[in-house]
Amino acid sequence: RMHVQMGGGAVGRQRFLPWHRDFLLKFEAAMQNIKHEAFIPYWHWSVDRALPPWLVNFDFTVIVPATGMTAPTIVNVVRHPHLDGMPTDAQISLLETNTTMNYTQFTGVLESYHDTVHNLVGGTMGDIMISPCDPLFWMHHAEVDRICSIWQADPANQGKRPALSPTNAILDPWDPDTVDTVASITTLGYDYV
Repeated sequence: RMHVQMGGGAVGRQRFLPWHRDFLLKFEAAMQNIKHEAFIPYWHWSVDRALPPWLVNFDFTVIVPATGMTAPTIVNVVRHPHLDGMPTDAQISLLETNTTMNYTQFTGVLESYHDTVHNLVGGTMGDIMISPCDPLFWMHHAEVDRICSIWQADPANQGKRPALSPTNAILDPWDPDTVDTVASITTLGYDYV
């Protein structure tokens, strides 16, 4: 249910990449509290155009705890993949190296590719309320973050930032985390290989 706190509309589009980066970091930190070496791998879906083999026949149920006014929810994780139409490596390479787009244009294109992958996997991944129950969600978002980090690393793109007021730049529900505190993966201490 936390996933819907990112917000929608123009503000949501500006917060999309930094909010999900923070979400990944929080989840990875929770994993590392259990096993220090744990990390979220990325699913390089523009190259590895099938579901990761170890997840194909992995059926499981997730209990989403109660929050505020909602009761616990039991989610049977399912997928209905029809992966024709996945973004291609050529499309992603072109996006990663594009220095003519401003931040809003870049995040709009990347979010569109992101949405395509969610929809083509289907099932749990196609429902914003429960998609984080699927491990593929985290691997997919790590790939989106990886693509973003490549684009950000180009010197021509380093000054390009979300256009948000100070209030909207707070990454709810993780106040005091802001768009600026998660802007650089180097500053955050990680990299993609």
